[in-house]
Amino acid sequence: MIPRLILSILLLFIGLPLSAQWTTPRFEGNFGRGFLLPHRQNMKHLPQGPAHFAEGRVYHTVEGSKPWHTLYPKAEVGFALRVFDLANTDVLGYGIGGAFYLSAPILIKPKFQWNLELGAGPGIVTKPFNPGSNYKNVAIGSYGNVFIMLGQRFSYHLNERLDLNLNLSFNHFSNAAFTLPNLGLNYPMVSTGIGYRLPSKQPDSLSEVKAVEKVQNFWTVGFSNGLKEYTRPYKAKQPAFVALADYNVGLGRKSSFSFGADVMYNLALLQYRRAMYQELTALENTQIGIRAGYNLHVEDMLIFFQIGGYVLDTYGRDGWMYNRVGLRYFFTDSFGVNLSLKTHKFKADYAEAGVAFRF
Repeated sequence: MIPRLILSILLLFIGLPLSAQWTTPRFEGNFGRGFLLPHRQNMKHLPQGPAHFAEGRVYHTVEGSKPWHTLYPKAEVGFALRVFDLANTDVLGYGIGGAFYLSAPILIKPKFQWNLELGAGPGIVTKPFNPGSNYKNVAIGSYGNVFIMLGQRFSYHLNERLDLNLNLSFNHFSNAAFTLPNLGLNYPMVSTGIGYRLPSKQPDSLSEVKAVEKVQNFWTVGFSNGLKEYTRPYKAKQPAFVALADYNVGLGRKSSFSFGADVMYNLALLQYRRAMYQELTALENTQIGIRAGYNLHVEDMLIFFQIGGYVLDTYGRDGWMYNRVGLRYFFTDSFGVNLSLKTHKFKADYAEAGVAFRF
């Protein structure tokens, strides 16, 4: 499930620049400093000082013929590789995160640029939890993980070749509860560095670029499933199923607002509750939630951020609120795939992969 999710995210981000015309590639190096955010009481022992990372990037500035390029002029699409010390090398080891990312400009001046960034890809934690040799790592139970980075990037153009950069980022390692423990590792970081541009070449004419229309209101229904692990039965992985429906209201050419509902059935949670001697039927394990969200549209891809609340949840120990972040890619006007991560605040519940229908 997790390798499939990582592969799907990478393919979708790689697909952003297809059929595009490009400027000359650019290169960038950054060094960052921040801290491990211990979002659970039992993680307080993990931070043993500041966290650091070194980063290398290669990217292009979009200047091609795709319609979405006109909405994000000077947007950057590339790959970033970050190596972290994770604030505790004895227990956590080192982290390696690779992210295919989109960097969209908010403000462009002759010498200055402010971008918002979103990236995802594979991650590695070199010292995961081990009940015998590394029991203090209560945050991550697997070597392989998903790496997600969110941030803001400020660039000052020193000359035609060099940029001076300042980045504020939030970095996350998680296996989406595929292997326990999975509280996740979260690192707010500040970094700075130098970017270098090769001699530029001019793109071909963009005279055939189509205008992007306002996002129209639409309905979405979908079905997804994932795998989740619980401690009882020990190390047992069970599926989780989600049926969703939402109504989306266009806010312009780039975004929309959504509100909807989810029906969720977590078989791993049912087995866990029964192993903890709770007497309940399968129907009593069903969870229902309502939610609202914001969608960012990049041509056929929709990136969404959602906040929901349970209106039916007989378990209750995860709190009343849940979150979801993910993307949908529509291959036709009606049919697409859904990839997302459901969380309770900073703690992953499970990853979801499925289909979505738009009408």
